[in-house]
Amino acid sequence: MKTVTIDRTFGSGGREVAERLAKMTGVPFFDNEIILKAAENFGVDVGVLKNNDEHYVGSLIYNLSMFGADGNFEASPVYRTYFAVSETVRRLRAEHDGGIFLGRCADVILDGEGPIVRAFIYSSSMERRVARTLKLEDVSEEKAETFIQNKDKQRRNYYQFFTDNKWGAPTNYDILLNTATVDYDECARLIAELAEN
Repeated sequence: MKTVTIDRTFGSGGREVAERLAKMTGVPFFDNEIILKAAENFGVDVGVLKNNDEHYVGSLIYNLSMFGADGNFEASPVYRTYFAVSETVRRLRAEHDGGIFLGRCADVILDGEGPIVRAFIYSSSMERRVARTLKLEDVSEEKAETFIQNKDKQRRNYYQFFTDNKWGAPTNYDILLNTATVDYDECARLIAELAEN
């Protein structure tokens, strides 16, 4: 089976699809393990990695505070996190001869490192996204939609900053699936079918 990367909008169930795909195919699934392995491999504090994982804001003020007056981007926590995570993604893919990778620019990081299927999971139903968020996050119903929008913005900014690609653009993926109309199991089946060809 080809390596699979999955990007997702917040509350769309992308993680659930990835878990079901892994169970269906027996292919290892990597999400939070990437952070733990990155910390272990590169000696970066787990807290620093978690604080900067898929959270790049991208504003001028943030850039100045993160990179300092000398503009040393490579010494910044954001860069160190991205470097540690990207190298860990490559190593995990090589060690397991593939895998299912959730977010973290894995589609671009693994480009050219063997056959790959790039999936984007979204939901056109904000109502469903809110319901899922309320189950998984400590957020009030009144603030859930804003919370979702902020999470999507963080993911989009992080992805676009490090890849120069547009997050969620159809031209960057092999398959886009709407969990408002296609259930998680069917999403996993469709990705698996694509990955087998």
